[in-house]
Amino acid sequence: QAPLCADVVFQLQGGHRVFAHRVYLATACSRFYDLFTLEGPPESLGEGDGGTRDLSSWGRGFLSLRWELVADP
Repeated sequence: QAPLCADVVFQLQGGHRVFAHRVYLATACSRFYDLFTLEGPPESLGEGDGGTRDLSSWGRGFLSLRWELVADP
């Protein structure tokens, strides 16, 4: 439900969440590498849209990307 050290969360339809590690995703798939090397989140995540980026032009399965700060376990 809330695994330690996961740095990626996929939010699926129906409210399901899948936790992952971006280093494994980026080495397994060039599309994830491209995703994780995009320009980083804005300086202040508290302003505006909270660091959300539209990815609908990437094709099926990618809708948006949102950065969130989380407490380090």
